[in-house]
Amino acid sequence: MSFVPSYVLWNSTGTAIIYTIPLVHRDTSPQDPFKFVELESLRGQGSIIIPGSTNAPWDLELDFYLQGSDYEDLIAKIDGMESTIVKNTKYVWKIGRTASTTKDYKVKRLVPILWDTNSKRTRFQRGTIILRVNSWN
Repeated sequence: MSFVPSYVLWNSTGTAIIYTIPLVHRDTSPQDPFKFVELESLRGQGSIIIPGSTNAPWDLELDFYLQGSDYEDLIAKIDGMESTIVKNTKYVWKIGRTASTTKDYKVKRLVPILWDTNSKRTRFQRGTIILRVNSWN
C-alpha cells in the first residue's frame, strides 16, 4: 500500500484543523529559501557571495481538484473554501511526508484562489492556491 501525502491547514497554534486540501496533483514544496547577495567585480573577474537569511519568504503553490456530487454541491465547496481560508490570516501548513512525519510551514494567503475558467463546473473544479511561507513569526 502506498502513502499519499496530506495537505492540511491548521490554525496559527497548530492545534485545530482549518481545512484539508483534497486531490492535490502538484505542489512547489520544498524549496530552498536560502538568500544571498552576490557582488560582481567591475572587471568581470568573478564575484563574492555573501550568505543571507535562511528564512526568506517564498510562495507555496498547490494545484488541486474540488469534487462535488453536482453543480450546487461543487459551488458550495468553492464558496466554503474561499470563506474558510481567509486572506492575511496566520496559519500553519502541514504536509504529510510519510505516515508519521510532516513538514510544517507558517503561511498566509495573500492572493485570491485561482479557479480554472475552462471548466464547466459540473462535478469537479480545478484550482490553485498560493500561500506565502515564512510570512509571520
